[in-house]
Amino acid sequence: MREIDKARWPQLSPLLDELLDLTGPNAQQARAARLLQIRAQDPELAADLAELLARQAGHHAQNYLAPPLLAAMPPATAPTTPPTPLHAAGQQVGAYTLLRQIGQGGMGAVWLAERTDGRFEGQVAIKFLGEHLLGQGAAQRFAREGQILARLAHPHIARLLDAGVLPESATPYLVLEYIAGEPIDRYCNSRSLDTRQRVRLFQDVLAAVAHAHTRLILHRDVKPSNILVTPAGEVKLLDFGIAKLLDESPDNGSAGSAAHAGESELTQQAGRAYTPRFAAPEQVQGEEVTTATDVYALGVLLYLLLSGLHPTTRGTETQTTPLERMRTVVEVEPQKLSDAVRSQGRKPAPGPKALTHSAKLARELRGDLDTIVAKALKKVPAERYTNAAALADDLRRWLAHEPISARPDSAWYRTLKFVRRHRWGVAAGTTAALSLAGLTTLSVAQSWRAERAEKVARQRSADADDLLGYLLGDFADKLRPIGRLELLNSVGAKALAHLSASPDAQASPTSLLQRAKALTVLGEVSVSKRELDTAIEPLKTARRLLAGPPPAGVAATDWRKAQGTAAFWEGHIYYTKRQFGPARAAWEDYRRRSAEWLAAAPGEFDPLVELSYAENSLGSLLLDTGELLGATARFRGSMELKQQALKLKPNNLDLLSGLANSHSWLGRTLQMQGEFAPARREFEAGLQYLASARLLAPNDLVWVSEEALMRIHLGNNLFRLKARPLAASELQRAKALLQGLLEQEPNDRVALNRLAQAELGLADNSTAVDSIPRLRALLTSWLKQDQGATAAFATRRLPVRARMTLALSRHLEALHKRTEALELLEPLLGALVQATAQGQENISLYTEQARTRMALAELRQAEHQTDLAQAQCRLLIAELQGQRRLLRLHFEITETWVQAHSCLGRDAAVESERIWLQQRNPS
Repeated sequence: MREIDKARWPQLSPLLDELLDLTGPNAQQARAARLLQIRAQDPELAADLAELLARQAGHHAQNYLAPPLLAAMPPATAPTTPPTPLHAAGQQVGAYTLLRQIGQGGMGAVWLAERTDGRFEGQVAIKFLGEHLLGQGAAQRFAREGQILARLAHPHIARLLDAGVLPESATPYLVLEYIAGEPIDRYCNSRSLDTRQRVRLFQDVLAAVAHAHTRLILHRDVKPSNILVTPAGEVKLLDFGIAKLLDESPDNGSAGSAAHAGESELTQQAGRAYTPRFAAPEQVQGEEVTTATDVYALGVLLYLLLSGLHPTTRGTETQTTPLERMRTVVEVEPQKLSDAVRSQGRKPAPGPKALTHSAKLARELRGDLDTIVAKALKKVPAERYTNAAALADDLRRWLAHEPISARPDSAWYRTLKFVRRHRWGVAAGTTAALSLAGLTTLSVAQSWRAERAEKVARQRSADADDLLGYLLGDFADKLRPIGRLELLNSVGAKALAHLSASPDAQASPTSLLQRAKALTVLGEVSVSKRELDTAIEPLKTARRLLAGPPPAGVAATDWRKAQGTAAFWEGHIYYTKRQFGPARAAWEDYRRRSAEWLAAAPGEFDPLVELSYAENSLGSLLLDTGELLGATARFRGSMELKQQALKLKPNNLDLLSGLANSHSWLGRTLQMQGEFAPARREFEAGLQYLASARLLAPNDLVWVSEEALMRIHLGNNLFRLKARPLAASELQRAKALLQGLLEQEPNDRVALNRLAQAELGLADNSTAVDSIPRLRALLTSWLKQDQGATAAFATRRLPVRARMTLALSRHLEALHKRTEALELLEPLLGALVQATAQGQENISLYTEQARTRMALAELRQAEHQTDLAQAQCRLLIAELQGQRRLLRLHFEITETWVQAHSCLGRDAAVESERIWLQQRNPS
């Protein structure tokens, strides 16, 4: 299942509402068309929406809380005393067995239970409606909670899993996700979280409530006991039992309101259901509630988390009667957060440091946090934040040292916040700015004089261009090999506007070239910081300045090199963002400019290498888009150019690494085509070049990681060639290299990911009993890294996740654990379908989608569910129709095509493809 970035919920929910409101016979087509419009503007947003639509469809397919749930309830009777509880440990409730009661409230009891029907294991929380409430409107309220939960799909809201009615008593129940955690206030205190940690945790609460608000749902009972935090730090919001749907129409007594008669009584009963300590003034006065009501409760909770006090607490004052408590909520303004902490708030263990701690904490809370909490606790709803998302936005600004919306704006306030966010950058930037300003001070002073002023100004501007050209040109070339381009960031930030401005009409070609090279370096610096969108504009400007053939007055080789470099970086950005069309256009221009450079300087080392890199870049893009023959040609061309360059500089480390890299790319391309023996030769050749590089630089850890990756490719290839002992040996060597590397660099993310791939290769080709625990651990770790990542990052990792899941499901099937295998594959298929629906041409995604669908069909067939198996096969054939160009070219695509036709009894239709596979399969 695709992970949704929790920061995007406020943006996602209105669009999801819009899509779900499209109903009627053409709803699917209308949603698809609207998704295409959204995808054109934001592919990641569209992918998240597709995931949410799929989850919503799953809820409808389960038909939670359909009308028959409450139809069997007895007529309204109100017994004078509650009957004896019917629930006991060991009682069977549907597919679950009750273990023990874990909660009791006005709505009924909550029990811990476990699933015992053998399909899968797991504990749940089952919420029963108290029998004494049947017929008093509470049954409808209870059903309402289920309907509400079914509309909510958020990582920080406890999920609704099932629903039903006890046959012996007609008692309805909900089956909810069981959360093993502790209330958020106890969690913060037991771990001594600091203020920023508490605010970050609170942001997860706000994300959950904001999701409910955008679904037109209020919680109305936000309090610590309804917010649990797991030992892993995961927040879960519970109990929508008194939530109210904002889009309900109140009963006004008209004829048209008959349908709402039951809801009117329900609203009257539920309207006063709240926890007094966290109730808003309008709640205790019985007035209309809005999203601002939840904001008030959130403000109370935030006050409690940050100060350790309730906002109505003042010194030794206590409110002992309900009337006093109500008066305090309605009339008494809370003490300022920082003042409360200074006098009596959150402290460490008693001792001499307690006073110092309170003073320090008060200073931290003073200012913006005081303002944010005060606004959330305003007595008048209209003066509070309008919803949880607005409160979350101001807290995000506080965390980022940005100006908050709740504070009156001023130039001085904005400046202070800017300096706080960028104190080091401001210091470095000020130094750089003063250096540049020194060049133009004289021209400003003399600009009051006659015609000489213009000449001086031009000269100073040219001097500034020269300085920037040096800093972002020659000096950058010195910093790049040692990985310190970020040192130019402050200069770049100050220089971008100057460089992007239209050049003087009299600017020389040399000045244009300098300016373009500087802009290219700015783009490169932004790429190194992963600020891809920021990098695009300076690169486009650089390419605009360099358009056309080299002008007179500059060396043609310098001009062509600069053209190629700017084109490469622009293509690299689009390729990283999986926008293959513009990436291809930029990289084809990169190749053309590099070829022109080589033509202007035939046989020289630098243009030979640059053109070889251009060929390799295009080859990698063609491989991703499934143009295997074109990719093969590009990789071979790249290696030929590198071989020529190697004759000029035999011991060049970059060149040796580049040759190994090209052999690796070519090996993978040949393996995709089923050319397993030639692919093996490429991997082995790549290892030879890496061995030469390691001899020249034995202490460079880069070569260790690259050798390990090459051995992973070789090991997987040897398994396809049935050379199992050799394959296992290569993967073990790769594993040992990476483990040694991680001992020196424990946080090396690349090494960690490659280690996972080595272990996947070993586990995939071992016995099921040995492999299943390791594969489970690998998959869990892989998915954990995807949590909170961007959709593009998760999509790039999806093919490896698919191979892990397919390997695990295959081993489970070998032990006849088919149901568990199905439960793994179905969400994986959903994630793959959503990824390919983004319009990406990534052949790896299509391949894993086809393999996953075929695996599902085979599992259904093994379970004797022939109709379901054949349905999957028909879907697979339909999906592969768009990839028919890869038949008898791509081994795994051709293999799944043949298997799908065989599943439908159409072997004769794929005879040529079957023969092609047999010619390449060593078995």
